Amino acid sequence: MSGEPGWAPTAEQIDGSRVVDFARWLGTEGIVTLADPRDYRELQAWSASEPARFWESVARYFGVDFGAKATEVLSAHEMPGARWFQGSSMNFAREMLKNGAADRTAIVLVRDDGHRESITFGQLREQVAAVAGGLADRGVGEGDRVVAYLPNCIEGVVAFLASATLGAVWSQTGMDYAPAAAMDRLGQLDPTVFIAGTGYLFKGLQQDRREAVAELRVLLPVDALVVSIETGGVPRDDTTPCDITWEQLHRFSKPVNAAINVPFDHPLWVLFTSGTTGRPKGIVHGHGGALLEQLVSPGFHMDLGEDDVFFWFTTPNWMMWNAQICGLLHGATIVLFDGSPTHPDTGLLWRVVQDLGVTVFGTSPGYLQASARDGVEPGRDLDLSALQLIGVTGSVLPASSNQWVRDHVGRDLQVGSMSGGTDIVGIFVASAPNLPVYDGEISGPALGVALEVWDEKGNRLPDGETGEMVITRPMPSMPIAFWDDPEGERYRDAYFDVFPGVWRHGDSITVTERGTIVIHGRTDSTLNRNGVRLGSAEIYEAVESLPEVTDSLVVGVELPEGGYWMPLFVVVDPVGDEAELRSRIVETIAGRTSRRHVPDEIIVVPGLPHTRTGKRLEVPIKRILQGAAPRRVASMGAVDDVQALKWMIDFANKRNGSDVASTVLPTDAYEDWRIYHEQDLPRVLSAALDVFAEKGYHGTTTRQLADRSGLSVPGIYHHYKSKQDILFDLMTVIVDELIERSRFAVAEAADDPRAQFDALVSSMLLFHVYRRKGAIVSTSELRSLEPGNRRKYLERRDELQVMLDGVIDLGVSSGVFDTPYPGDAARAITSMCAGVATWYRPEAPLSFDPLLDRYLSIAEAIVGVR
Repeated sequence: MSGEPGWAPTAEQIDGSRVVDFARWLGTEGIVTLADPRDYRELQAWSASEPARFWESVARYFGVDFGAKATEVLSAHEMPGARWFQGSSMNFAREMLKNGAADRTAIVLVRDDGHRESITFGQLREQVAAVAGGLADRGVGEGDRVVAYLPNCIEGVVAFLASATLGAVWSQTGMDYAPAAAMDRLGQLDPTVFIAGTGYLFKGLQQDRREAVAELRVLLPVDALVVSIETGGVPRDDTTPCDITWEQLHRFSKPVNAAINVPFDHPLWVLFTSGTTGRPKGIVHGHGGALLEQLVSPGFHMDLGEDDVFFWFTTPNWMMWNAQICGLLHGATIVLFDGSPTHPDTGLLWRVVQDLGVTVFGTSPGYLQASARDGVEPGRDLDLSALQLIGVTGSVLPASSNQWVRDHVGRDLQVGSMSGGTDIVGIFVASAPNLPVYDGEISGPALGVALEVWDEKGNRLPDGETGEMVITRPMPSMPIAFWDDPEGERYRDAYFDVFPGVWRHGDSITVTERGTIVIHGRTDSTLNRNGVRLGSAEIYEAVESLPEVTDSLVVGVELPEGGYWMPLFVVVDPVGDEAELRSRIVETIAGRTSRRHVPDEIIVVPGLPHTRTGKRLEVPIKRILQGAAPRRVASMGAVDDVQALKWMIDFANKRNGSDVASTVLPTDAYEDWRIYHEQDLPRVLSAALDVFAEKGYHGTTTRQLADRSGLSVPGIYHHYKSKQDILFDLMTVIVDELIERSRFAVAEAADDPRAQFDALVSSMLLFHVYRRKGAIVSTSELRSLEPGNRRKYLERRDELQVMLDGVIDLGVSSGVFDTPYPGDAARAITSMCAGVATWYRPEAPLSFDPLLDRYLSIAEAIVGVR
């Protein structure tokens, strides 16, 4: 841990900051008198311990225009369940548009082909009012969903603000998403309006997405009004879905100049998780919570104001788009970018910073590392005198990037590393204008965040020790709900199932003795070799310093017998002597970190998959290497390089000695399909079967599953991402056993329809007697499967029905059976066999052999055996 900061604020910078002005204002208003208003850590401690007073003060300080005042600021402190500013009303769009002089530039759009366009605050207000009028004329109102399939464009910001003006709910994806992947997100919302572009720009080339829009329009489950916008320089044509053009939408309607007041927790937007581990979850944020978070995040931590030009490189797929546009909230000019950040060269974004006089520039560790690797010299070659802060988020920022900024961009520049997430569209830890910056560390917890570090048993750890980052008190920016989660089950599972009543974010962190934060990575992907936790960021920093290494991925794989395998996958350009390259990688990692950081194996790969927001797929790849079925842990539509993901799947299959990675028991175990031994399930599934049978899925917590299986709660999450995954895997294993036993039963009977029928019905009856607990759980908890999982499960289960249908059809066509209703007969037999599980007990007076004969006779009568 470095003793000296890499950057420290001057006395002038501290005294001129808005956060210090706020601290002094608190004293002037009689809210709280701090010993030293310049001391960030004193203010932060108060804000964390008094959340209601802090967030009410934020609203007052920034002059939030409440239509109705709150009767109570914080109704309860429970998480989930805390209710903020009850009885109040307001509107996010009104707050976004009230600052900024009419003739000041509000938004600048820059494309990587050099195209630029802009609008002023006055024009922005006029366009928002006009579009809101057009939407209102077409029946859009409070709670309706307006969704968009757009690139970064000015129209997207206008459409969002117009929707919020009316109290409608906004959601969007970028146009680089495939139609099916976009539908997985937007289709969940049953939208009233679908706003679609025609294309986007990437590496100077137009990406025509008109066909993708047409496909997505067909995939959407409702008949939404289609509003077409020409984007990316791609013109609209006769085949482009279009009920109304963007120009028509706002040209002929009466403007809505007064935003509608909605409750504080009225839904504002729905952001979706990356979708790498199943159906993307829709995270719903409210008007008031999003507003207060965005007043504090850029307003205090980035010191953003009306004189600033705010440019954060992002796409509409990432929550930073939502955060970026909130620069308007502070009267700042915001810069949108459409295209590749490295085309025509890596220095492009730095030139945008120069040309537009950007004062706050937001980027990723990856872009800083790419700039260093490619020899970019922004400080030498460009005039960056306006630049005051470089904000960084998205992954762990290595210490070397801070040093590179000082040496190659500006020695007096603050590098503001921060971390938060889609979950709150904000920050948990961040820099501040009155805090120093230490290389490789984040300056401290954000204002209003009650952050602690806990071990896996829920004990608070002292400074210097590594553990789970938890938030012990509510924040108004926490989601108001997950979409289509009426009982709040998925919401609780996501954040509160490990430590009930305490938000567990899933990051492994250390709070240093000086109060800074070191993030080691996600809890379920943090490298933990022989009990020693290693930060993957340190390995990436080392290996990607080699000029030929263009990408890398390291994972730690816990092996079934207790071993640990830590491979490093690298993408190399150009590919040379691999043995020599491996040797240099080992030397570089050992020299920059330690010998314990050196991977067990270095594997050169043609490419690596990422999420569409550019994040490494550490957890899904780890689970695939452990043998999890790829369809369970990764969605092809949610990654940027499908072929790279397929390569990884093939590699895992070969390493694991199988053609198909699956948790299903091998089929050759059921050749003697009549014989049932004690069920041999993995211990997590065995525990789930017992507890789900006793308490039901919704009555079961992850901690109960951990206790029953003899694991810790984090141990459960090494095997499964969520309780939903456990249920789906359990039900899949159960139905797969039934199907595979039944296949062997039919195959044993050769080509005789009567023998096939008797064998198949016998197999179904035997299964529902000897696997009755699993059969009952599968039947009763079918309703608990999320829609995507339910569809997959039913598709598998229906294979059994198809098997029975085929046997009966064959018997009818060959004259063995005589029934005019073969389909109905098959379903009646299936229901009869399944019903046995609900009442038969092995210890019952009636032995199973007579029962089997009796039920076979009934089944034969149903199909009319001759």
